[in-house]
Amino acid sequence: MAGSGRGPLFFPTAAPAAGPSVHVKPSDSGSVGSTPTMSWDPRRGPSAIQLDPAAVQAMSEVEIQRQVLEMLACLRRRPVQEVAAGAPHTDGTVAIDSMTAVWVIATVGKAFGRRLVRLSDVDRDSLRSVGSVSKLIKQTTASLSVMGAA
Repeated sequence: MAGSGRGPLFFPTAAPAAGPSVHVKPSDSGSVGSTPTMSWDPRRGPSAIQLDPAAVQAMSEVEIQRQVLEMLACLRRRPVQEVAAGAPHTDGTVAIDSMTAVWVIATVGKAFGRRLVRLSDVDRDSLRSVGSVSKLIKQTTASLSVMGAA
Protein backbone atom coordinates (compact mmCIF):
# COMPACT_ATOMS: atom_id res chain seq x y z
CA MET A 1 0.00 0.00 0.00
CA ALA A 2 1.41 3.39 -0.96
CA GLY A 3 2.59 5.40 2.00
CA SER A 4 2.67 2.42 4.36
CA GLY A 5 5.60 2.14 6.70
CA ARG A 6 6.49 5.79 6.41
CA GLY A 7 6.81 8.14 9.34
CA PRO A 8 4.29 10.83 10.14
CA LEU A 9 3.67 13.54 7.58
CA PHE A 10 4.42 16.37 9.93
CA PHE A 11 7.34 17.09 12.17
CA PRO A 12 8.21 19.76 14.71
CA THR A 13 10.18 22.55 13.06
CA ALA A 14 12.29 23.16 16.15
CA ALA A 15 11.71 20.58 18.84
CA PRO A 16 13.50 21.26 22.13
CA ALA A 17 16.27 18.88 23.14
CA ALA A 18 14.40 17.89 26.28
CA GLY A 19 10.76 18.81 26.12
CA PRO A 20 7.40 17.23 26.54
CA SER A 21 6.20 14.94 23.81
CA VAL A 22 3.17 12.86 23.01
CA HIS A 23 3.69 9.16 22.42
CA VAL A 24 1.20 7.42 20.19
CA LYS A 25 0.85 3.67 20.38
CA PRO A 26 -0.95 1.82 17.60
CA SER A 27 -4.29 0.39 18.66
CA ASP A 28 -5.07 -3.29 18.38
CA SER A 29 -7.38 -2.57 15.45
CA GLY A 30 -4.70 -0.61 13.66
CA SER A 31 -7.14 2.26 13.08
CA VAL A 32 -5.22 4.86 15.07
CA GLY A 33 -1.56 5.71 15.27
CA SER A 34 0.04 4.77 11.96
CA THR A 35 3.43 5.45 13.50
CA PRO A 36 4.84 4.14 16.77
CA THR A 37 5.63 7.62 18.08
CA MET A 38 4.95 11.19 17.20
CA SER A 39 6.75 14.04 18.89
CA TRP A 40 5.78 17.67 18.85
CA ASP A 41 6.43 20.69 20.98
CA PRO A 42 3.23 21.46 22.91
CA ARG A 43 4.34 25.06 23.32
CA ARG A 44 4.23 25.50 19.52
CA GLY A 45 1.14 23.39 19.03
CA PRO A 46 -0.26 23.31 15.52
CA SER A 47 2.23 25.89 14.24
CA ALA A 48 4.85 23.09 14.28
CA ILE A 49 2.99 21.04 11.65
CA GLN A 50 4.79 20.54 8.36
CA LEU A 51 3.39 18.28 5.65
CA ASP A 52 5.09 16.55 2.74
CA PRO A 53 2.84 16.99 -0.32
CA ALA A 54 4.27 13.97 -2.15
CA ALA A 55 3.53 11.78 0.87
CA VAL A 56 -0.02 13.14 1.09
CA GLN A 57 -0.63 12.27 -2.56
CA ALA A 58 0.72 8.75 -2.04
CA MET A 59 -1.51 8.00 0.95
CA SER A 60 -4.77 6.10 0.95
CA GLU A 61 -7.88 7.69 2.40
CA VAL A 62 -7.48 5.61 5.59
CA GLU A 63 -3.87 6.78 5.98
CA ILE A 64 -5.00 10.38 5.53
CA GLN A 65 -7.61 9.81 8.27
CA ARG A 66 -4.84 8.72 10.64
CA GLN A 67 -2.79 11.80 9.81
CA VAL A 68 -5.82 14.07 10.29
CA LEU A 69 -6.33 12.52 13.74
CA GLU A 70 -2.68 13.25 14.54
CA MET A 71 -3.12 16.84 13.34
CA LEU A 72 -6.19 17.20 15.56
CA ALA A 73 -4.27 15.79 18.52
CA CYS A 74 -1.62 18.43 17.94
CA LEU A 75 -4.25 21.17 17.54
CA ARG A 76 -6.09 20.15 20.70
CA ARG A 77 -2.90 19.25 22.55
CA ARG A 78 -4.36 15.88 23.49
CA PRO A 79 -3.26 12.28 22.89
CA VAL A 80 -4.40 10.77 19.58
CA GLN A 81 -6.33 8.05 21.42
CA GLU A 82 -8.37 10.70 23.23
CA VAL A 83 -9.14 12.54 19.99
CA ALA A 84 -10.00 9.28 18.20
CA ALA A 85 -12.43 8.40 20.99
CA GLY A 86 -14.46 11.55 20.29
CA ALA A 87 -18.10 11.56 19.31
CA PRO A 88 -18.67 9.69 16.06
CA HIS A 89 -20.33 11.18 13.02
CA THR A 90 -22.90 9.18 11.04
CA ASP A 91 -20.07 7.90 8.79
CA GLY A 92 -18.43 6.22 11.80
CA THR A 93 -15.41 8.53 11.98
CA VAL A 94 -14.81 11.27 14.55
CA ALA A 95 -17.16 14.23 14.20
CA ILE A 96 -15.53 17.64 13.84
CA ASP A 97 -16.89 21.15 13.49
CA SER A 98 -16.60 23.00 10.20
CA MET A 99 -13.98 25.46 11.48
CA THR A 100 -11.70 22.57 12.42
CA ALA A 101 -12.30 20.98 9.01
CA VAL A 102 -11.36 24.25 7.32
CA TRP A 103 -8.17 24.41 9.42
CA VAL A 104 -7.20 20.87 8.37
CA ILE A 105 -7.84 21.63 4.69
CA ALA A 106 -5.93 24.93 4.90
CA THR A 107 -2.99 23.24 6.64
CA VAL A 108 -2.78 20.59 3.92
CA GLY A 109 -3.16 23.30 1.28
CA LYS A 110 -0.13 25.15 2.70
CA ALA A 111 1.99 22.09 1.96
CA PHE A 112 0.95 22.33 -1.69
CA GLY A 113 1.48 26.08 -1.76
CA ARG A 114 -2.12 26.75 -2.73
CA ARG A 115 -5.69 26.54 -1.59
CA LEU A 116 -6.95 22.98 -2.10
CA VAL A 117 -10.61 23.80 -2.60
CA ARG A 118 -12.97 26.72 -2.84
CA LEU A 119 -15.05 26.28 0.30
CA SER A 120 -18.16 27.70 -1.36
CA ASP A 121 -18.02 24.74 -3.77
CA VAL A 122 -17.66 22.11 -1.02
CA ASP A 123 -20.70 20.18 0.19
CA ARG A 124 -21.35 20.99 3.87
CA ASP A 125 -21.32 17.29 4.75
CA SER A 126 -17.69 17.14 3.63
CA LEU A 127 -16.76 19.33 6.59
CA ARG A 128 -18.36 17.32 9.39
CA SER A 129 -16.08 14.37 10.10
CA VAL A 130 -12.51 13.13 9.88
CA GLY A 131 -13.62 10.65 7.22
CA SER A 132 -15.32 13.19 4.99
CA VAL A 133 -12.43 15.66 5.25
CA SER A 134 -9.97 12.87 4.46
CA LYS A 135 -12.02 11.87 1.42
CA LEU A 136 -12.06 15.49 0.24
CA ILE A 137 -8.28 15.77 0.72
CA LYS A 138 -7.69 12.50 -1.16
CA GLN A 139 -9.91 13.53 -4.08
CA THR A 140 -8.39 17.00 -4.28
CA THR A 141 -4.76 15.94 -4.03
CA ALA A 142 -5.32 13.15 -6.57
CA SER A 143 -6.58 15.74 -9.04
CA LEU A 144 -3.57 17.94 -8.26
CA SER A 145 -1.22 15.13 -9.22
CA VAL A 146 -3.16 14.55 -12.46
CA MET A 147 -3.02 18.26 -13.30
CA GLY A 148 0.71 18.32 -12.54
CA ALA A 149 1.32 15.41 -14.92
CA ALA A 150 -0.53 17.06 -17.80
